Amino acid sequence: MEILLNAGIGVGILMFFLLLSRKNKTRSDFLFLSWILVTLGQITFYSLSIFQTGLIGPLAILGFGLPLLASPLLFLYIKSLTREGLFRLEIFWHVSIYFLYCIGLLLLAGSELDSIAAQDGVLVFENPATPLAYYYAVPMAISGILYAFWSLHILRRHRKLVSNFFSYQEEVDLNWLTYVVYLFFILFLITFFLVLCFVRFQFVSLSLGFGLVGIALSFMLMAIGFYGFRQTQVFAFGKAEQTPKSNSPSYARSGLDQRKIEELKERIETFMEKEKSYLDENLNLNQLAQKLEISSAQLSQVLNQGFEQNFYDYINSLRVEEVKKRIDSEEYAHLSVLGIAFECGFKSKSSFNRHFKKHTGKSPSEFKNS
Repeated sequence: MEILLNAGIGVGILMFFLLLSRKNKTRSDFLFLSWILVTLGQITFYSLSIFQTGLIGPLAILGFGLPLLASPLLFLYIKSLTREGLFRLEIFWHVSIYFLYCIGLLLLAGSELDSIAAQDGVLVFENPATPLAYYYAVPMAISGILYAFWSLHILRRHRKLVSNFFSYQEEVDLNWLTYVVYLFFILFLITFFLVLCFVRFQFVSLSLGFGLVGIALSFMLMAIGFYGFRQTQVFAFGKAEQTPKSNSPSYARSGLDQRKIEELKERIETFMEKEKSYLDENLNLNQLAQKLEISSAQLSQVLNQGFEQNFYDYINSLRVEEVKKRIDSEEYAHLSVLGIAFECGFKSKSSFNRHFKKHTGKSPSEFKNS
C-alpha cells in the first residue's frame, strides 16, 4: 500500500510539472494546478501519518485540513471553465475557509500544540481544551457536501447553456468533471465516516481505510490530470451575448416581433440551404450570427420561437437530414454511414447515433437497409 501511495505522489509531481510547463496558462490552469498540488499534499499526509513517524502540532492540522482547500479549488476550477464568472475576492473567500478551520483547531487544542498528532490519517488530541475538538471532521464533511451540490448545480446549468451556443457537446459539456465531483463527494463521505467510527467506536482500522482513500486519490489524480490537461475554457471564443430562454422577459426588449421572426426564419433557412454552415463540426452560435449579420441573442430567439429548437438541436437536425440525403446518393456510396456522418459535421459516433435515432426513429443501419 505504501508503494502505491508513493507511486501516486511521484506521478502527481510529474503531472504537476508537465502542466506547469504549459504555455499561455489561464486562470483556470492555475486553479487546476493548485488543486493538483493540494491533492498531492493530501496523499503525502496520509503516507506520512500512516507509514512514517507522523506529524505533530500545526503541521498535523495543516495536513489534515487540506480537503477543505481541495473542495473550494475544484469548485473554483469548474466555475472558471463556465460562464459563471470568477473574481479574485471570491477566490480569497473560498480559500480562506481552510485557514479559518486550521486556526479554529489550534484554538480548540489549547496551548499545548505538541499534544496534537496525526496518526493513521486522523488527528489525535491528548488534552483538548474543549469536547468540541472531538468533532473536528464535521466541518470537512459539511464543506464537501455543499461544494459537491454547488458544483453539480453549476455543471447542470452549464450543459443547458452549451445547447444554446454550440452545435456539439464533445469537450465542452464538462461531463468528466461531473464524475469527478461525484467521486470526490463519495471520498468525502468515506473519510468522514471513518473518522466518526474511530472517534465514537474505535472499531475501524484507520490505517487501512485512509490508505485506500490515499490510493483512490492517486488514481483520481492521474485520470483527472489527463482530462484537465486537454481542457480549455469552454467559452474561450469570447463573451457571447446572453441568449435567454423563449419564455424570458428579455425577449420583449429584443426588437423582434412575430413578423420579423418569420422573416429571419426564412432568411436562416435559405442561408443554411445554400451555405451549409452546419457541415462545420466546430460551428457555434456566435459564428453563425456573424455570418447572418444579426446578434447572437436575436439568432437564439428565432431558433427558440421560430423553429422551437435550441441551437444544438437545430444544427444537428440539419446534419441528420444531410446524412439521409447522402446515404441515398451514389456520389457517397464509397463511404460508410459513419464516414458520411463525420463529413456532415458530427464529431463522434455516439452523438451521431443519438441524433439520428431522435430525428428518424431508426438507427443509421436500419435506415440504410430500409
